[in-house]
Amino acid sequence: MSDKKLPVGNSIYINRLNKIRILHLIRNEGKISRAEIVKRTGLSAPTVTRISDDLINKEKLVSIIGKGESSGGRRPKILQFNSKENYVVGIDLGTTFIRGVLSNLDGEFIMEREIPTKIDKGFDKVMEQIGGLIDSLTSRELAKGKDVLGVGLAVAGLVNKNSGIVEYSPVFKWKNVNVRESLKQLTNLPVFYDNVSRLTALGELWYGIGKDCQNFITVNLGYGIGAGIIAKGKPFSGVDGYAGELGHIIVDQNIASEGRSGLSGTLEALSSGYGIAQMASKRLRESNEPGLLAKMVKSNAGEVDAKMVTKAAMAGDPIALEIYDKAVSYLGIGVDTMVKLFNPECIVLSGGLTGAKEFLTDKLKVELEKHAMGKLNREIQILESTFGENAALMGAFSLILNKVLNLKIGNSQD
Repeated sequence: MSDKKLPVGNSIYINRLNKIRILHLIRNEGKISRAEIVKRTGLSAPTVTRISDDLINKEKLVSIIGKGESSGGRRPKILQFNSKENYVVGIDLGTTFIRGVLSNLDGEFIMEREIPTKIDKGFDKVMEQIGGLIDSLTSRELAKGKDVLGVGLAVAGLVNKNSGIVEYSPVFKWKNVNVRESLKQLTNLPVFYDNVSRLTALGELWYGIGKDCQNFITVNLGYGIGAGIIAKGKPFSGVDGYAGELGHIIVDQNIASEGRSGLSGTLEALSSGYGIAQMASKRLRESNEPGLLAKMVKSNAGEVDAKMVTKAAMAGDPIALEIYDKAVSYLGIGVDTMVKLFNPECIVLSGGLTGAKEFLTDKLKVELEKHAMGKLNREIQILESTFGENAALMGAFSLILNKVLNLKIGNSQD
């Protein structure tokens, strides 16, 4: 950006862009001098000095950590992103457990808590639980004397990015709930939230795969199924924020299996954690065949889940293997659709169903090869999430980091 004279409105806007640009550079470089910032950005030395002073004294996001080597004049001051002194709270709102973590802006866990989700008590009770978790994490000794910048929350459902309303969450059975307004009554910290799958992608962008790839798709395979899309280093969310609802696409219109969305033949109904459990339960009721899966279910009071099916399939149980292969076959159709629509560098898998690791990945690669467009199709990398079971939490942190680096921390869902 040049330092040419501009109308007042434009100069304020340009100053903000320059400040964001410099903050990103300091964070990405780790340690950098003002002289190097001038060289890298093309901005004037006075502009860089003024902006860096603001970042140090006003925003408190940058600190001076010492002096560098002199090239003839005064030794330059070295600047560093103030990640260790600024804390955030990350919340992964699951249907079984709510996980909360106090972290610094490097994504390093300082303190962690997990509580059972009282999903059957309704929306207000779950919000009360989240409020209590935030208070517990920020009132502890480890948080004292630190700036807690905000709360990032990963939630399953359709989150309207314009209104902040969770318009529909099939797994929680919520419709048109206002998480922001509810949590305002329970915490003074700014709260930001988004769909768990999109946040998983954001976490990979800021802390993981994004170091090497700028065009990728995360596929969250858990109780439900969703996708997060990163295009040219930026999240793609669509007009309202609903992009990536992979689990609700129809992959077989001739099948009666119904997903939590109420639609039949969806990818979620056929390949998600609950979909696999439903198929296994039905198959076992219809068959008297003995086997490992049947024994596992019998010893678990008749309850079957996707983890049992996966474990039994990996051990070679015929019924479990049949169910698992069918689920992966449908998953292949869904992932192939995303590959052909967005042409990503790689697909990143996360969620509970990825516990099978190579077992799942190898089978999914075979399915994608079946649907490949011959010579027009390059081999797509299938990678595991950088963060395993912490993928959603890292995404929640990343939402706050994204706000910080774009100077948007405040009391809005902006």
